[in-house]
Amino acid sequence: MWKRLKVAAIGSIVVMMATTTACGRVNTSPNQAAPTQNPTVQSGTGSMQSQSLSQPGQGTTLGTDDAVIPIKVINNVKYVAARELIQTLKFQSNWEEGNQKLLIGDNDANFEVTMNSTKAMKDGSEIKVSQPFIKEGDSAYLPVSALADLFQEDMSYEVKNEQLLIHAAPVAPIEREDDNDPRANTAELEFGDDPTDPFKGEGKGTHPASMQQNEDDLEVWASTNQDEVIPVLKNIDINAMINKGMQYLGVKYLFGAGPYPQTGKFDCSTFTQYVFGKYGVKLPRLARQQAAVGQLVSRKSLRKGDLLFFYVPGRFKTNKTVGHVGIYIGNRQMLNASPAPKNGVQIINIDKPYWKSTFLRAKRVAY
Repeated sequence: MWKRLKVAAIGSIVVMMATTTACGRVNTSPNQAAPTQNPTVQSGTGSMQSQSLSQPGQGTTLGTDDAVIPIKVINNVKYVAARELIQTLKFQSNWEEGNQKLLIGDNDANFEVTMNSTKAMKDGSEIKVSQPFIKEGDSAYLPVSALADLFQEDMSYEVKNEQLLIHAAPVAPIEREDDNDPRANTAELEFGDDPTDPFKGEGKGTHPASMQQNEDDLEVWASTNQDEVIPVLKNIDINAMINKGMQYLGVKYLFGAGPYPQTGKFDCSTFTQYVFGKYGVKLPRLARQQAAVGQLVSRKSLRKGDLLFFYVPGRFKTNKTVGHVGIYIGNRQMLNASPAPKNGVQIINIDKPYWKSTFLRAKRVAY
Protein backbone atom coordinates (compact mmCIF):
# COMPACT_ATOMS: atom_id res chain seq x y z
CA MET A 1 0.00 0.00 0.00
CA TRP A 2 1.33 3.36 -1.05
CA LYS A 3 1.57 6.21 1.42
CA ARG A 4 2.72 9.74 0.99
CA LEU A 5 4.71 11.27 3.77
CA LYS A 6 5.96 14.84 4.41
CA VAL A 7 9.55 15.25 5.88
CA ALA A 8 11.13 18.65 5.97
CA ALA A 9 13.76 19.54 3.51
CA ILE A 10 20.45 22.98 3.46
CA GLY A 11 22.99 20.47 2.88
CA SER A 12 22.06 18.48 5.99
CA ILE A 13 24.65 16.89 8.21
CA VAL A 14 23.51 13.43 9.23
CA VAL A 15 23.72 13.28 12.99
CA MET A 16 23.36 9.77 14.38
CA MET A 17 21.70 8.84 17.62
CA ALA A 18 23.99 8.53 20.62
CA THR A 19 23.62 7.85 24.30
CA THR A 20 25.37 9.38 27.29
CA THR A 21 25.48 8.95 31.04
CA ALA A 22 24.65 12.60 31.60
CA CYS A 23 21.26 14.20 31.21
CA GLY A 24 20.64 16.65 28.39
CA ARG A 25 21.15 16.80 24.65
CA VAL A 26 23.95 15.01 22.88
CA ASN A 27 24.87 15.98 19.35
CA THR A 28 26.96 13.28 17.70
CA SER A 29 29.23 14.60 14.97
CA PRO A 30 29.87 12.60 11.77
CA ASN A 31 33.45 12.07 12.95
CA GLN A 32 32.41 10.21 16.06
CA ALA A 33 31.90 6.47 16.06
CA ALA A 34 28.32 5.39 15.46
CA PRO A 35 26.66 3.38 18.20
CA THR A 36 26.73 -0.38 17.78
CA GLN A 37 23.72 -1.55 15.81
CA ASN A 38 21.69 -4.50 17.09
CA PRO A 39 23.20 -7.51 15.27
CA THR A 40 19.81 -8.72 14.08
CA VAL A 41 19.26 -5.53 12.09
CA GLN A 42 20.92 -5.05 8.71
CA SER A 43 23.19 -2.07 8.32
CA GLY A 44 21.85 0.71 6.15
CA THR A 45 25.24 1.06 4.45
CA GLY A 46 25.02 -0.13 0.88
CA SER A 47 21.23 -0.36 0.89
CA MET A 48 20.87 2.94 -0.96
CA GLN A 49 21.63 1.48 -4.39
CA SER A 50 19.21 -0.79 -6.20
CA GLN A 51 21.86 -3.35 -7.10
CA SER A 52 22.58 -3.91 -3.40
CA LEU A 53 18.96 -4.53 -2.43
CA SER A 54 17.40 -7.86 -1.72
CA GLN A 55 14.54 -8.73 -4.05
CA PRO A 56 11.51 -6.74 -2.89
CA GLY A 57 9.03 -9.18 -4.42
CA GLN A 58 6.79 -9.29 -7.44
CA GLY A 59 4.91 -6.17 -8.41
CA THR A 60 7.50 -3.79 -6.94
CA THR A 61 9.96 -1.89 -9.13
CA LEU A 62 12.91 -0.14 -7.54
CA GLY A 63 14.66 2.71 -9.30
CA THR A 64 18.36 3.40 -9.03
CA ASP A 65 17.71 6.01 -6.34
CA ASP A 66 15.34 3.93 -4.22
CA ALA A 67 16.28 2.66 -0.77
CA VAL A 68 15.35 -0.25 1.44
CA ILE A 69 15.29 -0.39 5.22
CA PRO A 70 14.79 -3.83 6.80
CA ILE A 71 11.86 -4.30 9.16
CA LYS A 72 12.39 -5.93 12.54
CA VAL A 73 9.54 -7.55 14.46
CA ILE A 74 9.70 -6.81 18.20
CA ASN A 75 6.91 -8.06 20.47
CA ASN A 76 4.84 -8.84 17.35
CA VAL A 77 5.10 -5.23 16.16
CA LYS A 78 6.92 -4.14 12.99
CA TYR A 79 9.69 -1.59 13.54
CA VAL A 80 12.42 0.16 11.55
CA ALA A 81 15.71 1.38 12.98
CA ALA A 82 15.49 5.13 13.51
CA ARG A 83 19.15 5.56 12.65
CA GLU A 84 18.73 4.01 9.20
CA LEU A 85 15.70 6.15 8.41
CA ILE A 86 17.55 9.28 9.55
CA GLN A 87 20.55 8.38 7.38
CA THR A 88 18.38 7.63 4.35
CA LEU A 89 16.44 10.88 4.60
CA LYS A 90 19.60 12.86 5.43
CA PHE A 91 18.12 14.33 8.57
CA GLN A 92 19.93 15.47 11.66
CA SER A 93 19.16 13.98 15.05
CA ASN A 94 19.84 14.56 18.72
CA TRP A 95 19.37 12.30 21.71
CA GLU A 96 18.12 13.50 25.09
CA GLU A 97 19.34 10.89 27.52
CA GLY A 98 17.51 12.22 30.55
CA ASN A 99 14.16 12.30 28.75
CA GLN A 100 14.84 9.22 26.59
CA LYS A 101 13.81 11.35 23.64
CA LEU A 102 15.04 11.35 20.03
CA LEU A 103 14.86 14.62 18.06
CA ILE A 104 14.74 14.45 14.24
CA GLY A 105 14.64 17.08 11.50
CA ASP A 106 16.55 19.25 9.05
CA ASN A 107 18.02 22.31 10.80
CA ASP A 108 15.66 22.20 13.76
CA ALA A 109 13.74 19.39 15.44
CA ASN A 110 10.38 18.96 13.74
CA PHE A 111 9.91 15.52 15.23
CA GLU A 112 10.37 14.38 18.84
CA VAL A 113 9.74 10.77 19.84
CA THR A 114 9.93 9.44 23.39
CA MET A 115 11.02 5.88 24.06
CA ASN A 116 8.51 3.45 25.63
CA SER A 117 5.73 5.90 24.82
CA THR A 118 3.12 6.38 22.12
CA LYS A 119 3.42 10.16 22.35
CA ALA A 120 5.38 12.28 19.89
CA MET A 121 5.71 15.89 18.78
CA LYS A 122 5.34 16.87 15.15
CA ASP A 123 5.83 20.48 14.06
CA GLY A 124 5.21 21.67 17.61
CA SER A 125 1.99 19.72 18.17
CA GLU A 126 1.55 16.56 20.20
CA ILE A 127 0.36 13.44 18.40
CA LYS A 128 -0.33 9.93 19.60
CA VAL A 129 0.57 6.80 17.65
CA SER A 130 -0.79 3.28 17.98
CA GLN A 131 2.45 1.50 18.94
CA PRO A 132 5.26 2.65 21.27
CA PHE A 133 8.69 3.88 20.24
CA ILE A 134 11.32 1.63 21.77
CA LYS A 135 15.06 1.41 22.35
CA GLU A 136 17.15 -1.76 22.34
CA GLY A 137 20.76 -1.30 23.35
CA ASP A 138 22.02 1.78 21.53
CA SER A 139 19.34 1.68 18.83
CA ALA A 140 15.98 3.43 18.75
CA TYR A 141 13.15 1.93 16.73
CA LEU A 142 10.10 3.54 15.16
CA PRO A 143 6.93 1.48 14.64
CA VAL A 144 6.08 1.16 10.97
CA SER A 145 2.49 2.07 11.84
CA ALA A 146 3.69 5.50 13.07
CA LEU A 147 5.55 6.53 9.92
CA ALA A 148 2.49 8.03 8.25
CA ASP A 149 1.57 9.91 11.43
CA LEU A 150 5.04 11.40 11.73
CA PHE A 151 6.15 11.98 8.14
CA GLN A 152 2.82 12.60 6.50
CA GLU A 153 3.00 13.47 2.79
CA ASP A 154 6.76 13.81 2.81
CA MET A 155 8.19 10.64 1.36
CA SER A 156 6.83 7.85 -0.83
CA TYR A 157 7.11 4.37 0.67
CA GLU A 158 5.54 0.96 0.84
CA VAL A 159 5.92 -2.06 3.09
CA LYS A 160 6.63 -5.33 1.35
CA ASN A 161 8.34 -8.62 2.28
CA GLU A 162 9.46 -7.32 5.70
CA GLN A 163 11.12 -4.30 4.13
CA LEU A 164 10.36 -0.61 4.02
CA LEU A 165 10.81 0.50 0.43
CA ILE A 166 11.46 4.25 0.10
CA HIS A 167 11.15 5.79 -3.33
CA ALA A 168 12.96 8.85 -4.61
CA ALA A 169 10.91 12.03 -4.61
CA PRO A 170 9.93 13.14 -8.12
CA VAL A 171 11.69 16.21 -9.46
CA ALA A 172 9.01 18.86 -9.76
CA PRO A 173 9.00 22.65 -10.15
CA ILE A 174 8.59 24.51 -6.89
CA GLU A 175 5.37 26.47 -6.57
CA ARG A 176 6.65 29.31 -4.44
CA GLU A 177 4.11 31.37 -2.58
CA ASP A 178 5.05 34.64 -4.22
CA ASP A 179 5.11 33.34 -7.81
CA ASN A 180 1.91 35.26 -8.55
CA ASP A 181 3.86 38.47 -8.12
CA PRO A 182 4.26 39.79 -11.71
CA ARG A 183 7.74 41.04 -10.82
CA ALA A 184 8.82 37.43 -10.23
CA ASN A 185 8.14 36.28 -13.79
CA THR A 186 11.11 37.77 -15.59
CA ALA A 187 13.85 36.40 -13.34
CA GLU A 188 12.07 34.11 -10.90
CA LEU A 189 15.12 33.14 -8.86
CA GLU A 190 16.53 36.63 -8.36
CA PHE A 191 16.27 38.42 -5.01
CA GLY A 192 15.75 42.16 -4.75
CA ASP A 193 15.60 44.87 -2.09
CA ASP A 194 12.54 47.04 -1.55
CA PRO A 195 13.74 50.59 -2.39
CA THR A 196 11.22 51.98 0.11
CA ASP A 197 12.62 49.98 3.06
CA PRO A 198 12.73 52.52 5.93
CA PHE A 199 15.72 50.72 7.46
CA LYS A 200 17.87 50.42 4.33
CA GLY A 201 21.50 51.40 4.69
CA GLU A 202 23.88 50.86 7.56
CA GLY A 203 21.78 52.32 10.38
CA LYS A 204 23.01 51.22 13.79
CA GLY A 205 19.75 51.53 15.68
CA THR A 206 19.25 51.55 19.41
CA HIS A 207 18.64 48.72 21.82
CA PRO A 208 15.51 48.60 23.99
CA ALA A 209 15.82 49.54 27.64
CA SER A 210 15.40 45.90 28.69
CA MET A 211 18.68 45.05 26.97
CA GLN A 212 20.54 47.24 29.45
CA GLN A 213 19.38 45.09 32.34
CA ASN A 214 20.12 41.49 31.44
CA GLU A 215 21.65 40.64 28.11
CA ASP A 216 20.44 37.04 28.03
CA ASP A 217 17.35 37.04 30.19
CA LEU A 218 14.98 35.73 27.51
CA GLU A 219 14.10 32.07 27.64
CA VAL A 220 13.34 30.30 24.37
CA TRP A 221 9.62 30.92 24.13
CA ALA A 222 7.33 27.97 23.46
CA SER A 223 3.61 28.31 23.00
CA THR A 224 1.14 26.07 24.79
CA ASN A 225 -1.79 27.56 22.93
CA GLN A 226 -2.08 27.79 19.16
CA ASP A 227 -3.70 31.22 19.53
CA GLU A 228 -0.44 32.51 21.01
CA VAL A 229 1.78 31.68 18.06
CA ILE A 230 0.45 34.27 15.60
CA PRO A 231 2.36 37.50 16.22
CA VAL A 232 0.98 40.71 14.80
CA LEU A 233 3.20 42.97 12.74
CA LYS A 234 5.06 45.04 15.26
CA ASN A 235 6.88 48.31 14.74
CA ILE A 236 10.42 47.85 16.06
CA ASP A 237 13.89 49.19 15.33
CA ILE A 238 14.95 46.66 12.69
CA ASN A 239 18.53 47.93 12.47
CA ALA A 240 18.92 47.62 16.22
CA MET A 241 17.55 44.08 16.10
CA ILE A 242 19.94 43.09 13.32
CA ASN A 243 22.86 44.59 15.22
CA LYS A 244 21.75 42.60 18.24
CA GLY A 245 21.77 39.44 16.13
CA MET A 246 25.24 40.28 14.84
CA GLN A 247 26.56 40.12 18.39
CA TYR A 248 26.04 36.34 18.25
CA LEU A 249 28.20 35.79 15.16
CA GLY A 250 30.28 32.67 15.76
CA VAL A 251 28.00 31.19 18.43
CA LYS A 252 27.94 27.46 17.67
CA TYR A 253 25.04 25.66 16.05
CA LEU A 254 23.33 22.77 17.86
CA PHE A 255 20.48 20.81 16.32
CA GLY A 256 17.45 20.95 18.61
CA ALA A 257 19.13 23.55 20.85
CA GLY A 258 17.44 24.43 24.11
CA PRO A 259 17.29 27.94 25.61
CA TYR A 260 20.39 29.96 24.72
CA PRO A 261 21.09 31.10 28.31
CA GLN A 262 21.41 27.43 29.28
CA THR A 263 22.99 25.87 26.18
CA GLY A 264 25.02 28.76 24.73
CA LYS A 265 24.04 27.50 21.25
CA PHE A 266 21.36 27.99 18.60
CA ASP A 267 19.67 26.09 15.85
CA CYS A 268 18.16 28.01 12.94
CA SER A 269 14.77 28.74 14.50
CA THR A 270 15.86 29.30 18.11
CA PHE A 271 18.18 31.98 16.75
CA THR A 272 15.42 33.86 14.92
CA GLN A 273 13.04 33.35 17.84
CA TYR A 274 15.60 34.63 20.34
CA VAL A 275 16.66 37.72 18.39
CA PHE A 276 13.11 38.78 17.57
CA GLY A 277 12.05 37.99 21.13
CA LYS A 278 14.52 40.57 22.41
CA TYR A 279 12.33 43.15 20.69
CA GLY A 280 8.98 41.80 21.83
CA VAL A 281 8.10 39.77 18.71
CA LYS A 282 7.12 36.28 19.89
CA LEU A 283 7.84 33.75 17.16
CA PRO A 284 6.92 30.07 17.55
CA ARG A 285 9.71 27.55 18.11
CA LEU A 286 10.18 25.86 14.72
CA ALA A 287 11.00 27.14 11.24
CA ARG A 288 7.89 25.44 9.86
CA GLN A 289 5.76 27.23 12.44
CA GLN A 290 7.46 30.56 11.83
CA ALA A 291 6.78 30.20 8.10
CA ALA A 292 3.05 30.18 8.85
CA VAL A 293 2.93 33.58 10.54
CA GLY A 294 3.41 37.14 9.40
CA GLN A 295 2.85 38.76 6.01
CA LEU A 296 3.97 37.10 2.78
CA VAL A 297 6.35 39.29 0.76
CA SER A 298 7.97 38.87 -2.64
CA ARG A 299 11.62 37.88 -2.89
CA LYS A 300 11.89 40.82 -5.30
CA SER A 301 10.93 43.31 -2.56
CA LEU A 302 12.75 42.18 0.56
CA ARG A 303 13.25 44.43 3.56
CA LYS A 304 15.74 44.13 6.36
CA GLY A 305 14.33 41.92 9.09
CA ASP A 306 12.25 39.73 6.79
CA LEU A 307 12.36 36.02 7.59
CA LEU A 308 13.59 33.86 4.69
CA PHE A 309 12.57 30.21 4.43
CA PHE A 310 14.19 27.42 2.43
CA TYR A 311 13.79 23.71 1.92
CA VAL A 312 16.63 21.26 2.49
CA PRO A 313 17.23 19.13 -0.62
CA GLY A 314 17.39 15.36 -0.59
CA ARG A 315 16.34 12.77 -3.13
CA PHE A 316 13.82 11.16 -0.78
CA LYS A 317 12.32 14.43 0.49
CA THR A 318 9.76 16.84 -0.86
CA ASN A 319 10.91 20.27 -1.99
CA LYS A 320 7.83 21.95 -0.54
CA THR A 321 8.59 21.71 3.18
CA VAL A 322 10.42 24.40 5.16
CA GLY A 323 13.70 23.19 6.62
CA HIS A 324 15.64 26.38 7.35
CA VAL A 325 15.06 30.00 8.35
CA GLY A 326 17.25 33.10 8.48
CA ILE A 327 16.97 36.89 8.87
CA TYR A 328 17.41 39.11 5.82
CA ILE A 329 19.84 41.95 6.53
CA GLY A 330 19.84 43.65 3.11
CA ASN A 331 22.05 43.53 0.01
CA ARG A 332 21.33 39.79 -0.60
CA GLN A 333 22.77 38.88 2.80
CA MET A 334 21.18 36.62 5.42
CA LEU A 335 22.04 36.24 9.12
CA ASN A 336 21.39 32.70 10.26
CA ALA A 337 22.43 29.83 12.52
CA SER A 338 23.51 26.87 10.42
CA PRO A 339 25.88 23.88 10.51
CA ALA A 340 27.29 24.88 7.10
CA PRO A 341 29.26 26.27 5.36
CA LYS A 342 30.63 27.25 8.77
CA ASN A 343 29.28 25.94 12.05
CA GLY A 344 27.33 28.56 13.93
CA VAL A 345 25.75 31.98 13.51
CA GLN A 346 27.02 33.44 10.24
CA ILE A 347 26.23 35.74 7.34
CA ILE A 348 25.73 34.14 3.94
CA ASN A 349 25.09 35.46 0.44
CA ILE A 350 21.68 34.30 -0.78
CA ASP A 351 22.55 35.18 -4.38
CA LYS A 352 24.38 31.86 -4.64
CA PRO A 353 22.62 29.18 -6.76
CA TYR A 354 21.95 26.90 -3.78
CA TRP A 355 19.89 29.53 -1.95
CA LYS A 356 18.10 30.71 -5.08
CA SER A 357 17.01 27.19 -5.94
CA THR A 358 15.90 26.18 -2.42
CA PHE A 359 14.06 29.40 -1.50
CA LEU A 360 10.39 28.90 -0.59
CA ARG A 361 9.02 32.13 0.87
CA ALA A 362 9.69 35.33 2.80
CA LYS A 363 7.57 36.56 5.71
CA ARG A 364 7.45 39.95 7.41
CA VAL A 365 6.72 39.87 11.15
CA ALA A 366 8.00 43.34 12.02
CA TYR A 367 8.43 46.66 10.24
